[in-house]
Amino acid sequence: MNSLTKAQQKLVAQNLPVVHWVICDYIHVNPTICGLEYSDLFQEGCLWLCKAAATYKDDGRAQFSTYAKTVVKNGLLSYCRKVCNHRSHFSRLIIGEHGELAADGEALEPQADDFDARMSLVETLSLLEASKQEYDGVARLGIEALALKLQGMRVTDIAEIYHVPPSHVGAWISRSAAKLRCDPRFLASLL
Repeated sequence: MNSLTKAQQKLVAQNLPVVHWVICDYIHVNPTICGLEYSDLFQEGCLWLCKAAATYKDDGRAQFSTYAKTVVKNGLLSYCRKVCNHRSHFSRLIIGEHGELAADGEALEPQADDFDARMSLVETLSLLEASKQEYDGVARLGIEALALKLQGMRVTDIAEIYHVPPSHVGAWISRSAAKLRCDPRFLASLL
């Protein structure tokens, strides 16, 4: 996209609430799905608001806010469809009560005793630690948080350690799980 003129930038700045209201009125925010958290939707909506400003013709037929609402709504609906479509191609990771992992609905092996359960947890934590080295940023934080959660910590406790709101920790875990679901080396090590 070309850069916006000063007048177009002013339109965007004056109409940022349009993005918020479109999200509230037409979109289902789902913080458990990477890409459908409010902040992701708001960022995407802002891009569509910029596109609306760049293509708006002030010919008296519609106010900019009305035009922008339509452009942002249609853009966000397309974006949500794309996220949901893309999500259907992920493998699901299942975490058992003792920390054992399985991919794509494979049956979790029943744990014979506490020793087996602890060994499975140790193996899972080792696998996560090894995988963590491949990532940085939010995905790495999510893997760290997932490991802490498997060790029995609550999300609120993990949030206190990192000095962030619990919703951030949930988003990190969601983002890292999405990355791990697409990581062929990680999935191969589950088998």
